[in-house]
Amino acid sequence: MKKILLLALSFVILPLAAQENGKELSPAEQLLKIMKFEQTVLEGGEAGFTMVEQSLAGQGLNKEEMAQVKDAFMAYMDKVATDPKLKAKTKEIYEGAFTNDEILELIAFYRTPIGQKSMEVMPTLTGEIMNFSQQLAQKHVGSFQDALTKIIERKTAREQKEAE
Repeated sequence: MKKILLLALSFVILPLAAQENGKELSPAEQLLKIMKFEQTVLEGGEAGFTMVEQSLAGQGLNKEEMAQVKDAFMAYMDKVATDPKLKAKTKEIYEGAFTNDEILELIAFYRTPIGQKSMEVMPTLTGEIMNFSQQLAQKHVGSFQDALTKIIERKTAREQKEAE
């Protein structure tokens, strides 16, 4: 019943936002519009900037220099966020993962208060999770490096044996 109500609501509301510059928007394009796609990419970049800061920690940059790095990074993120290819590929990915009816349900969800809140907090949450996962990756990278070294050593030994 809830799904039917959401779909019915979306069919009433969608026509109001279904056009841009006189062009009819596909459900996926409507979804990206309601999700404030470019702004979300920029906010995600800003939230993830702490990983850049961490990677530059040993470079001895002062606060002014780090602010310049952040400005350069955000200019870079703006270019990424506004590149039409990113939006087109994202649209294609959504259309491959969801039916039009499912996309309409997502649109209806993002119009709810919890949907709006999720769009506001998701970039920050994603940034925090990425930062923490990077810390854990650093903690555990040694075991991967050891395994990789052993694989390469076996490969080298095999190739030397084959060459003899």
